[in-house]
Amino acid sequence: MKLTLCIVILCSLTIMGCFSTPPHRSSSLSYNKSDEFKKMQIRRVLLLPFEYNIDREAVIDEVTEAFSVELRKIGSFEVVVPTGNKTALLSEHEIWNKGSVNINTLVGLEKKYDVDAIIFGNITHYRPYEPMLLGVKVGMISTDTGSVVWSADGVFDSNENEVAELVKQYFESTHQKSALYGWKLILLSMRRYSQFVANQITETLQY
Repeated sequence: MKLTLCIVILCSLTIMGCFSTPPHRSSSLSYNKSDEFKKMQIRRVLLLPFEYNIDREAVIDEVTEAFSVELRKIGSFEVVVPTGNKTALLSEHEIWNKGSVNINTLVGLEKKYDVDAIIFGNITHYRPYEPMLLGVKVGMISTDTGSVVWSADGVFDSNENEVAELVKQYFESTHQKSALYGWKLILLSMRRYSQFVANQITETLQY
């Protein structure tokens, strides 16, 4: 009989009893981390391709790559991104689309990639022209227990003053201030804007 460990995708965003730490709240971003996360020894993390309800592979690759770069910047664990046959990768990823994870599949991924955690995500909002808009839900699952140990939900609309200020701060900390267009350079490319959003979300892993 199949053993199935049911978890609603990112249920930890609403079921507060699963977490010991109160969530961070702002108009752009909320996140949660469990006590289990604090105790985990994470060597390697598998980053699955993000989900998007529209079949646009370029968008998925763009956002997934942005998170891959920002996760590697943390420097405390190795980030593994699956490569190979797209059909095979989809079969591994479909489990998240159903909102639950099969424990046998989880164990299979752990053995195949030798990872301590799996990060999966969903693109919830996407507007690649000004004012830029990107929304992402993301979670990390422990391959040891199958529990969601970290989750974040962010919607970054560059038309909002708070988000524009965050973009400015991000630009000043990561770019040459003399660059052409200044901080608005981030708003000229969804690739750059995805990098900004990924930075804001992955930073919560270090709080």
